Amino acid sequence: MPRTTLQSIDAEIKQLEAQKKLIEKRDGEVPKAIEVLQRYAKVLSAVQRRKIARIIGEVVDAATPAKAPRAKKQGRKLGPVAPKYQLPTGETWSGRGRTPVVFAAWEKGAEGKAWRKANEGEKFPAASGAAQPTAKSQSGAKKVSARKGRKAAAKKTRRPAKTA
Repeated sequence: MPRTTLQSIDAEIKQLEAQKKLIEKRDGEVPKAIEVLQRYAKVLSAVQRRKIARIIGEVVDAATPAKAPRAKKQGRKLGPVAPKYQLPTGETWSGRGRTPVVFAAWEKGAEGKAWRKANEGEKFPAASGAAQPTAKSQSGAKKVSARKGRKAAAKKTRRPAKTA
């Protein structure tokens, strides 16, 4: 470890004093700059005011609607849902969200395919106490297929414009 000499200590002291002067000068100029920015805040856009406020660490006057804190959107709180479908193995599903892996596997299996043939128009076996699908839900399927047919017919009739 080198010995510290008196000259190196003096040089370090001078360097620290120079840094101190710069900091004092900056601290004296910052409030002046803030005053200027606050004076011209009326001509600045809301976005510019927010940027400046973030830089200086102040809150822009709450009178501007853009700065007002936004309330978080909260969805409805839903309680537990009764199961709509139940497999012969006892697994249940409410019918909401992604189809559970167990249900998808059962549907692809031999038992699921046989059940599907016997019960056309139904998704899965209904859980005990669950409402059976009505004619209303089946007519919705007819409407969807009718829309698809109209779209296909419309696509066929469209012809690309000829270029000269």
